[in-house]
Amino acid sequence: MNRRSAQAFALGLLLAAVFIWAGNSVIAEKESGRKLTLSDAKRHLEDNGYHVISSSEFSKLTAKEDPVKKEQPSATAGTKAPGSTLQKEQEKAESEKKFTLIIVSGMTPKDVAAMLQSNGIIADAAAFERYLIDNNFHTKIQIGSYVLTNSMDFNQIAKIIT
Repeated sequence: MNRRSAQAFALGLLLAAVFIWAGNSVIAEKESGRKLTLSDAKRHLEDNGYHVISSSEFSKLTAKEDPVKKEQPSATAGTKAPGSTLQKEQEKAESEKKFTLIIVSGMTPKDVAAMLQSNGIIADAAAFERYLIDNNFHTKIQIGSYVLTNSMDFNQIAKIIT
């Protein structure tokens, strides 16, 4: 590269930087002129079907729901017979969460782990991703749909999806 082409390249970089700076300055000035007020935000939310309530109203609503939730466990606790394995098994079956994982082309182990965590199948997405990588499952993930439950461990899930 000779001196003339190096100078032309430098001039091109300089002009590109000036255009980018000027564009950002103009855009930033136009956006700062439009301020969103609290009343505008409330009106926008109400127009889209949301209900806007104050924090005191929200705390009153949640306080009304809490006694109902507290009464239900105490009522069921008195009806349980000690050592009743049938009821325990039914509760375990009810608490078991099923999820159909659909893996499509291009999904990474991180995507799979995030989906499983967001649906309550695993507790820690990073730990599951690390497990897949450490045990060489990350290269064997197959496209398809898989039914998984929250009672499965990492090894069972990994064997199903590979």
